[in-house]
Amino acid sequence: MTARLALLLGLFIVPLFLLALGHRLRDGGPQHRAAFWGGVIGHTVAMVVSITALHYPPVLWSTQTRVLIAFWLMLLGGVAGVAAGALLGARRRE
Repeated sequence: MTARLALLLGLFIVPLFLLALGHRLRDGGPQHRAAFWGGVIGHTVAMVVSITALHYPPVLWSTQTRVLIAFWLMLLGGVAGVAAGALLGARRRE
C-alpha cells in the first residue's frame, strides 16, 4: 500500500505542491526561487528516468528495483530537488 501511495504522491501531490510554490514566484526570495526550480528539475529528471525504465521488460528487474523506480522515484526526485534547491539558494544568498 505504501508504494501505491508514493506513486500517487509523486504523480499528483508533488506537481500540485510545485504549482503552489511557483504561484508566488515573484514575491519569494532567491531561496524560494531556487527551491521551486530545483523541485521542477528533480521531478522532471525522475519522471524521465522512471518512464524510460518502465519500458524494459519486467523479467530484467528485481522486485526492489521495480518498486523503487516505478513507485518511489518521482516522489523522491521532487522532494530531493526542492531540498537541494533550497539549500543552494540559501548558500548563494550568503
